[in-house]
Amino acid sequence: MDESYEQDHPQPESHPKRPAALGFMMGTAAFVLVFSIFIMSQVLVGLYEVRARTPELSELPYPRLLLDTRAAERIAELSSNGDFVAAVEIGSAGIALVALFLLVFLWKKAELTRSIGFRLPAFKPFLAWCALFVGMYAVLDVISRFLPALESDFMNQVLASITNYPFFILASCLMPALFEELLFRGILLGSLRKVMDNNMAIALTALLFTVIHLQYEWQVLLLALLPLAVFLGYARTNTGSIWTGIFLHFVNNAASVLLPLYLSNPTN
Repeated sequence: MDESYEQDHPQPESHPKRPAALGFMMGTAAFVLVFSIFIMSQVLVGLYEVRARTPELSELPYPRLLLDTRAAERIAELSSNGDFVAAVEIGSAGIALVALFLLVFLWKKAELTRSIGFRLPAFKPFLAWCALFVGMYAVLDVISRFLPALESDFMNQVLASITNYPFFILASCLMPALFEELLFRGILLGSLRKVMDNNMAIALTALLFTVIHLQYEWQVLLLALLPLAVFLGYARTNTGSIWTGIFLHFVNNAASVLLPLYLSNPTN
């Protein structure tokens, strides 16, 4: 079975009719293009939200809004607002996901399921990685109690300003789990594994994943986000399914939102 082969042979993937280097270059180009679309979408959706939330800017056309210092100041002001973050996330990630699926379909076609890992994971490996995730999460939680620096000021500000929790869970927990796993542990990791060994591919993917989250403090990046990224890489390659990482990524995001809410209101 494919699942067993993936778990026993998690080394470079290659297409039988396509040189590994060509597959790597195509995959890297797809990654860069989709990520660029995501960044541009963030800017456009951010400007739309700023325009909608700021009466004095609502009449400005978007080209002028891009150059207006008031818009830049307003974006900086709203950058840690939970409702603003959720709106930008669901809009930009949604646009980028559509682009990702179109590109991957045109590029891979029949190889889509194997390349990205769309098949469902076998039950036992999935359960084992869920158990490992609970253990890792518990260890990081203990470490955070002894290292107050691991508490993110950015995340605290975001959580304190949420007015619609269901929308925030959808926009900032589920959508990033889908988009980031498909982009990083799907396209990028799959492309890197064509030209390098599994460990190196996971390490490089985890490093790039960590770098794009610079809104967090360096302690959080180094001691929490980087280990999570490495863990998700091995979960993807050892279960042979992108859905393992998507599920665990979502659980991690949701826990970071719901646990502080529960701890602040333990009687609710």
